[in-house]
Amino acid sequence: MEREFDAIIAGLGPAGAAAALELCRAGARVLVLDGSAGRGKPCGGCLSARGLEALAWLEPPAWLRAYPVRRLWIGYPGRPAAAHTSSRPGAYLVERGRLDQWLARQARGAGVTVVESRARGVARQGDIWRMEADGGPWRARWLLDAGGARSLVSRRLGLEGGGWRFAALVREIPLPERLRPALSEAAFLELGGVAGGYGWAFDRGGVLNLGIAGLLGRDQGGTGGLRRRWEAFTRRLGLSGVGAPRGALIPCPHRRRIRVCGEGWAALGDAAGLADPVLGEGIAQAVVSGRLAAQAVLAGDLGLYQRAVEDTLLRDHCHSRLLARLIYRVPQVFHALARRRPGGVELGFNWLRGEMAPGDIWLCLLRGLTGLSPLLDSYPASYYSSPLVPRPNRRG
Repeated sequence: MEREFDAIIAGLGPAGAAAALELCRAGARVLVLDGSAGRGKPCGGCLSARGLEALAWLEPPAWLRAYPVRRLWIGYPGRPAAAHTSSRPGAYLVERGRLDQWLARQARGAGVTVVESRARGVARQGDIWRMEADGGPWRARWLLDAGGARSLVSRRLGLEGGGWRFAALVREIPLPERLRPALSEAAFLELGGVAGGYGWAFDRGGVLNLGIAGLLGRDQGGTGGLRRRWEAFTRRLGLSGVGAPRGALIPCPHRRRIRVCGEGWAALGDAAGLADPVLGEGIAQAVVSGRLAAQAVLAGDLGLYQRAVEDTLLRDHCHSRLLARLIYRVPQVFHALARRRPGGVELGFNWLRGEMAPGDIWLCLLRGLTGLSPLLDSYPASYYSSPLVPRPNRRG
C-alpha cells in the first residue's frame, strides 16, 4: 500500500469524515486513521436543525429527520416543568453510531484510504509529517487532527483545546411506556440538577437517551459527585436500575481566540475544543471545522482556517458562552421565566433552527421581555453555513 499522501487525518468522526470528503473530492490523496474500532461515542444525539443544515452538502439520508423535536420541556428539581410546542422542529434525535458509520461509508466511497488503527506517534521531518500506526509509517505534508477531546496528536502538538469543558454521563435504555406521551417529538431539559449544566431525556424511537453534563471546575464533587447527581436525576424521572452510564468530555472554547492550527497541522471538532458552550452540541461544529480546514489545505494556507474559525464559530461561541454563564449560574431564574412566559421558549427553537445568530440573542431577549417579536435571520442556519455557502445580506 502507498504510504505517501497529501494529507493524513487522525479520526473518522464527523470532523475527520467531512475534511476527508472535501479533500478527496478535490483530488487530494487522503489517509484517515480510524482508531475507534467500532466503539460508539457517548452522546445525547441531539442534532439541531441548524446542524442538519451543515450536512446538506452531503445529501443526508431521510432517517436523520425521523425523530424531530417540536416540544421542549424545561425542568427544575422539585418544581413543575414548563412546556412549549413550536410549529416546526428545532432539532432531530439521531443515533450517533449510525451517523458516524454513514459518514465513514461516504468517505470510503469517495476514495479515502482508511486504516483501522490509532496513531501511536507523530513527528515532523522537514515539511513532511510522519505518523506511526499500523501498516506505517505514513507520510504527508498536511496533518489534520480529528481524534477527539483526548487526542494523542493534539497532546503531542501542545494544543490547549477547549478550556470550557463539560463532564457528561450518558446512558440509553428502552423507553418506559409511561414516558412515551410526554417525550413524543419532545426533549426534556432539567436545569439546576448539576452545577454549571443540565440533565436531559430524549426518546429516539423507543430508546430513551438519558444524560447529565456539568462544567468542570464547578462544585461537582469529583467523579463520585457527578455520579450521585446522575442517580438523583434518574430518581426524579422515576427510573431505577438504569445501569451504569458512560462518561464523556465535551470541550468548548473558553475565550474569543484559541489556537487551532500551526505549521502544516490543524485541529478539528472536539480536538480543537469547538463544541457549543450552551448545550455542548458538537456534531455541526465538527463538520464545519472539517470543511474549513480542508479548504485551507487546498489553498495551501492553514492560516485561512484559523481566521475562518475565529470569524465564525469562535465569534458565535463568545455570545453562547455568556448566555451559558447566565443560565447555569441562576438556573432557577430561567426556569421561572420559562414557566411564566412559555412562549419565550420559542427563542430556543429560533436558536436551534439558526434563525437567530448568537450575537442577536440579547436584542431578541430584550424585545421578548418588552412584548415585541424577535428580529429573526432571513436566511436560516446562516451562521453555520455562511463560511461555506454564498448567502444574501442578513437584513437588507
